[in-house]
Amino acid sequence: MFFNKWVTLVLGLMIGLVVGYALAELQPVPPARALIKGMNKGQSRAGGMPPGHPPVPSGNQANSPNPGFAQEVQDLEGLIAKDPTNFDALRQLGNLYYDHSQWPEAQLWYERARKIKGNDPNLLTDLAVVYRNQHEAGKALELLNRALRIDPSHWRALYNKVVVLHFDLHRRQEAIAALAQLEALKKTDTSIPDLSRLEKDVAGK
Repeated sequence: MFFNKWVTLVLGLMIGLVVGYALAELQPVPPARALIKGMNKGQSRAGGMPPGHPPVPSGNQANSPNPGFAQEVQDLEGLIAKDPTNFDALRQLGNLYYDHSQWPEAQLWYERARKIKGNDPNLLTDLAVVYRNQHEAGKALELLNRALRIDPSHWRALYNKVVVLHFDLHRRQEAIAALAQLEALKKTDTSIPDLSRLEKDVAGK
């Protein structure tokens, strides 16, 4: 009888280990951690059809870094270590994380770049999209308005403003007004893409 109990106990432990391992294998892999070392603070990515256009990608859907990602991060961090005021390196590092949908890291480096050059409308627009993707629409709108005060013809900032107003803040009348500005700008700016999808969204069609 003692032998049977011992066999039952061993079999139970083995089954428990197998089940536990199988369940562990089913758990989602956490997002890659930032490769930023020893940091406590933080070309426009909002080009073409702005990345902020719905649906909004979340930080957990970050693109897999390409094989050279770690090296690019290391190279840029090296430049920043030598010159912490290197605006281009700070922004490029923000761009690198932005392109991989790693929003907190992108925010950190863009914010550091903004301390050096806070009146760059491209940077402000990119940072606004980063905040929007972290569900901070109010902050995103504030940055977009700031970019537009600096450059009223910055269509990417205006496009994203329509998106934030309509989809996130549900301020439809303001979205319609901003869209009208964008449509007027399109008459003289051939770089602005087709707006029909956005127009239908705002119109509720």
